[in-house]
Amino acid sequence: MKKSKAANLVMASLVLVLSTNGCSFFAPKTENVAVNTVPASAEVYVNNDFKGTTPCSVPVSCKGGEIMVKKAGYDTQLHRVGRHLGTCGVMDIVGTVIFLVPAIGLFSAGAYTLDEHTINVNMTKQSGN
Repeated sequence: MKKSKAANLVMASLVLVLSTNGCSFFAPKTENVAVNTVPASAEVYVNNDFKGTTPCSVPVSCKGGEIMVKKAGYDTQLHRVGRHLGTCGVMDIVGTVIFLVPAIGLFSAGAYTLDEHTINVNMTKQSGN
């Protein structure tokens, strides 16, 4: 009888370890993106929220986002930051093959990594200026 309890405890521990392979819910939900412009001192917006003036580093959701750069006398520039499946997302997939629970981690921003971490923008003067 003791062996079956010990075996059940080992199996339960193994299932617990395997089910927590997916770490996406515990991974950071944002990553910093450095934004540089020529000329400097342009306003930076992430998903229409003002974040600072260049040069600066701004937090962007790991699900991706839009970075808009504005400066008086220059055309507004819009840059979309993409994403790809990160290490935690891959671990979620592997854990899902063994035990379904980690699949829910794929709905979290932590499952992804941004495609780029530095954006350099050459501002263009508006026509007629």
